[in-house]
Order: sequence, then structure tokens, then C-alpha cells
Amino acid sequence: MGLFGEFRSLNFSLYAQWFGIASICLLIALGIVTFLSHIVFSIVGWVIAVILIFVEIPFCTKFCPTSPKLFAIIMFLSNILNTGPLIAAAVTLLFAAICYGIAALKGQAFASSRILGGTGVDNVKIASLRAEADKANARCEELEAKKAALTTEHDNKDDKLSELQSRAKLLEEQLEKAEQDLKEATENFRDADLRAEQLNKKAVKLEQEVREQEKKNAELEKKQQDVKAEMDELERQLEGV
Repeated sequence: MGLFGEFRSLNFSLYAQWFGIASICLLIALGIVTFLSHIVFSIVGWVIAVILIFVEIPFCTKFCPTSPKLFAIIMFLSNILNTGPLIAAAVTLLFAAICYGIAALKGQAFASSRILGGTGVDNVKIASLRAEADKANARCEELEAKKAALTTEHDNKDDKLSELQSRAKLLEEQLEKAEQDLKEATENFRDADLRAEQLNKKAVKLEQEVREQEKKNAELEKKQQDVKAEMDELERQLEGV
């Protein structure tokens, strides 16, 4: 990514770095210009410029990117005694501090310009991709947890289903046994009804036989009485002879 691409990236960390580079140039140049009128602050400006070289140029090294705040305060203090060109360096340092603050508030990752040996916004993209990957991993873990919960729930439901199937099978067996017992009881009742009917027929037949026998007995008694009457008559006749 070129210089214009970095400006279009809206990464305030890059803007702060460019303000820092501008501050380095102004501190060195204006320190030379104002050396006679502001000896102490010119020397301080050169020291700050040297420090900023190590702070803002990744090719050298990297330190805390919030140092321009302190350096801006020092440069503004140099103008309290007498207003001079060093205020330009103070302003650029202030802008650098403001840009770093905005980048921190927006949560933008620290980025350094490729022109100065940095990675540009690639590390920002990498950080963004890494954050997305972390979110995806978190989402994946969440889905795995849900999957495990659903699997456990499914297993529990399978266990309950198996238990219900076992109960249903047991109830079916009990029902079959009850039906078999009912069938046997029905057959027994049918046999009992048949026997009762047969016994009833026998009882009716026996009653008829008893009636016939009683009728015969009545006839025999009548005959016996007739015979007895005849014998009595014969006895009377014999006595008369």
C-alpha cells in the first residue's frame, strides 16, 4: 500500500506517525533557526527529535506511541517565555497525540507506514482477520457446545423412548395375557352354560320320568284298591255261603 492508500485507510495511528515525522523535521530545522534565542529548548527539541526517530521509525525501533503528548507539552512550555517557530513543532506533536488518542478510542491497532519500514495497515488487517477468526472460533465452540447439549438431549430422549417402548411392550404382553385369560374364561363360561343346559335338560327329563312314575304309582294304587274291594266282596260272599 502506497502513501495515498495509507491516507485513505482512516487509520489514525498512521496519521499520528506522519505527524511525528513532520515534528522531527520541524524540531531539527526550527531548533537550528531558533538556537540563539531559545538555546535550551532548541537542544531539548533536538533530543526529542532523536527520541522520536526511534519512536516513529520502525526501521530503528519501536517504543510507546504516546510520547508525543509529553513532547508537545514541552514545546508549548518553550513558547511561554517567548513565542517562536517551535510552536509549529508543538502543534504537530499535539496533532500526533490527538491522532493516537483517536486511534486508541476507536480501538484501532497500531500501524506504521511501509515507507518508513513498517507494515502499513497489513497488521491492522491481520489483527482484524485474527479477531474475526477468534469470533469464528468462539462461534464454533458455542455451536459445538450446543451440539453437545443437543446430543445429550437426543440421547436422553432416546433413553426415554426406549423406556417407553419397553413399557409399551410390557403392556402389550399384559394385554395379550389378559385377552388370553378372557378367552379361556369365555370358553369356561361357554362350557359351563353348555353343562347347565345339559343338566337342565336332564332335570326336565327326570321330572317327566317322575311324573310318569307317579302316574303309574297312582294307577297301581287304584288297581290295588279295586283288587282289595273285589277281595272284600269275595270274602263277604264266602261268609254268606
